[in-house]
Formats: sequence, structure tokens, C-alpha cells
Amino acid sequence: MLNVARPDIADQALRATVVAAAICAVVLLTAVPLSSNDFWLQVTIGGMIWNSGEIPDTVLFAFTEARDYPFHAHEWLASIVFYLLHEALGYDQLIWVKGALGIALFALCCRLAHRLTSSLPVSLFLAIVTMAVANYRHFMRPEIFAYLFLLILLNLLAEYQLTRRRQFLAWIVPLALVWANSHGSFPIALVIVACIGAGEGITAAFAAKGAPGRASLRAAILAARPYFICCAATFLATLVNPYGYQLYLFAWDFAQWAVTREYIIEWGGTFSPGFARARGFWAYLGLLALCLTVVIACHRKLRAADVLLLFAFGYLSTDRQRHVVLFAFVSLYVLARVIGPVAIGPRATRGALALLLVLLLAGGGMLLRYGNLQGEHPYSVSSRKFTPLLIEYVENRDLRGNVFNSFELGAELVHKFYPRLRPAIDSRIDAYGERYFEYYSQLYSDERLLLDFIAHYDVRYMLLLWWEFERIKQMPQLPLTGWRMLFADHKMVLLGRGDRVAPQSR
Repeated sequence: MLNVARPDIADQALRATVVAAAICAVVLLTAVPLSSNDFWLQVTIGGMIWNSGEIPDTVLFAFTEARDYPFHAHEWLASIVFYLLHEALGYDQLIWVKGALGIALFALCCRLAHRLTSSLPVSLFLAIVTMAVANYRHFMRPEIFAYLFLLILLNLLAEYQLTRRRQFLAWIVPLALVWANSHGSFPIALVIVACIGAGEGITAAFAAKGAPGRASLRAAILAARPYFICCAATFLATLVNPYGYQLYLFAWDFAQWAVTREYIIEWGGTFSPGFARARGFWAYLGLLALCLTVVIACHRKLRAADVLLLFAFGYLSTDRQRHVVLFAFVSLYVLARVIGPVAIGPRATRGALALLLVLLLAGGGMLLRYGNLQGEHPYSVSSRKFTPLLIEYVENRDLRGNVFNSFELGAELVHKFYPRLRPAIDSRIDAYGERYFEYYSQLYSDERLLLDFIAHYDVRYMLLLWWEFERIKQMPQLPLTGWRMLFADHKMVLLGRGDRVAPQSR
């Protein structure tokens, strides 16, 4: 009896060890200190909504006319969550929330893959690959909730396909409602459900191709109908937000802006030189190779829905960097479905788990040595966060006035010092608009324009990153109008001026 029990105990120990190693790898990937500058604005706006019960409808914080520009707080629900977490735990402890969200994403990936493949090694491998590709966008920003919603959506769709229980489709409707009030990526839900519905209809029509035309059409309609009913209900649910149908127009309009592709890294081209040097790009290429391999090896299992999803999200992933993550999660669903239930013996399973364990241990060692896909470690991260010395300097001298600031520093400036110090811009490029952002960018290279801006708005301070300061200090007239360095650290420079102000140009 003892000899019979030992293999089971050994197998269970191996499985537990591999799962533990995978979780440790995910923790190393995701449990790193916060680095996103947008977080500060989310916390500030979330606090305003929570305490007043009202969603701000203008930019509000800027000292220029931009303060009256309309603001679509499409992430208002996520902002409240961030505010409550920050109030309850404090900034430094949010590293554990970030890690917990990483584990939650990993668990959803594993569950989805395991439901479709019934194989622990395959599901763990696919989930780890997906988490690695998605890691370069793992920030405490509202989009992280969008990734959770996306994986929940894919799990619900997989459950419906496996069981044909329509309550799984019904759960997509309230999910979409929450998604539409948390992040602007909510139309993705409609795209995915529509792609699968159309694909199922096409597959059913081809399966009935020997039947009369009406029978083939009827088979297609019956197969697609539950998905399109779900799609219609989901669309209506997404309209339950503070802006109604206009939120769709806002999301579409913002996605077309040329300025976002040019100036905002995450909206840049996937094959741009900057991203091509990043670790996330090489992880993306690895995923593309894996997709190609699986599709070729299992092409007989490929369905029309799989093709539509790979084409739609593959195209998006080649267009903008941030869409690579969406492709990673959608391709997990497609790859697991195409692979299907894996029937291998106990010995082959043990061999696969042992190989996966070796890969996980090697990967964990590389994560400890070189950091995650952003080059970050649990104990070290590069960020634009204000240093304690800068905060102390501003507080001790009770600085007040208008600040010409870096786009990346506006959010924390608002959170820490508004209304004593008012920014010229913060990280909400969608609210400030293309024209304002382009005009503001010109101030760094046109001294006359900058001097006019300073005089017109009575700018008292400049808070700039070092590379921006290097551009500003080339301007000969600034020192003559009283500007001097007040404070500097390894991240940024604070400038102030005396009483002399250059006259406005005529």
C-alpha cells in the first residue's frame, strides 16, 4: 500500500511545487512599487467624487483657460477604488495590491486555459507566457481593471461554450456596466462577443453546407443568436454611465488623435524604434511565434471565431503598443481552445511539469537579476515620484503660485500642493486636447512664446524633468528676467523668478 501511495504523493508534491514557483514568478513580475504618475490624479479625483458625491465636469486644476475645458471622467469608478485603497493602506503598501492584482490576473488566465485544455502544465505555461507579455503595462492605472474584466469576460464565454448555460452570457451584461464606468476600453467586450458570434454563425453555416440554403442560414442564425442578443444587451448596459452614448464618441475620437501617437509612449506604434528596444517588444514577438506554431500544428481545430479574434486583436497589436496586452489575453483564449483537451499519460505529465519547473526557476533567477519587463524589482523602481526633499522644500517655504510644469509631473503636483500651486497641465491629455498639448510642447523650444506665456499667466515657478531643463536653460532671456534654480535632485529641477517679467509680445 505504501508503494502505491508514493507516486501519488510525489505527483502532488511536484504539482504543488510548480504552482508555487509560478506564483513566485508572478509576484516578481507584478509586486513592484508604484511608478505611474497618473495614479496621483486618480486618487485626487476619486477623493473629490467620494467626498462630494459629484463627478467634476471640467479640467479644474489648471491656471490657464484649460481649467474650463470639459472633462470626461470615464474612469470615475476606478478613481474611487484607488482613493479608498490609498486612504486605507497608504502609498507604500499599495505594492501588495499591485501584486495581488497580478496574482488575480494569473489565476484567471490559468482557469481559462485549464477549462479549455484540462492540462495543468499547458495551462500554467500559457498563463505565464501571457503574464510576461502583459507585464510591461502592469501599472496601478484604471486599465488594470480593464484587464481583469477582459479575462472574466473570456472565462464567461468559455463556460458558455462548454456548458451552453445562458446565465454565463447574462453575467456579461453587469460586467460591461461596471467596465464602462471604470475604463474607456469597454467597447472591447462588444468586439469580442460579436467576433465569436459571427464566427460561430459561419462555422454552423459551413457545417450545414450540404443542406438547402435556408437550412444553412437557419443554422447560422441559431448559432450566432445568443451572442448577438448578449451583444445588444451589453451595448445597452454600457450606456448606463454619466455620459451615455457620448462616451463611445469620446473613446473613438481620442483614439484617432495624432498627438497621442507622437508624444505618448503607450500610444506609439508597436514597431517604432523606441518600443523595438524594450523587453515587452521581444516578449510580444515570442507570443506571435507561439501563436503561429500552435495555429499551424492545430490548424484542423481552428474555427472561424478563432480566426476573427486573432485577426482583429492581432491587427490592433501591430498598430499601438498598449494593444499588445489585449492581444496577449485574447490569444490565450484562442490558443487554449485550439489546443483543446490534452490527453497525455502520467509520465509525460510529470516530465512536462519538471521541464516547466526548470523554466520557472530559471525565469525567477533572471527576474531577480534583471528585473521584470519594465526593468523593475520589488525593492527598486524608476519613477517620477517627488522626493521627500522636494516636498520638504516646497512645504517649508510655503511656495504659492502658477507653475509651468512637465506633463509627467502635473498629477502629483495637483495631489500634493493644489490649490497653493496650480499646474499648467496634468496627465489628462484627453481633456486638454491636441491643440493645447501641441501649443504647450512648443513652449520648450520657442523662448519668445514661453516668455509671453509666463507674463500673461504670471507664472512664478517651473517644475521640470532634467531633459526639459536642458532645453530651457539654452534660452538666454530667462536669466535676465529673474529666473534661477531653487532646487534640484536626481529627478527634476524647480526654478523660480524674481519680480522682473518679460513684457508680452505685441
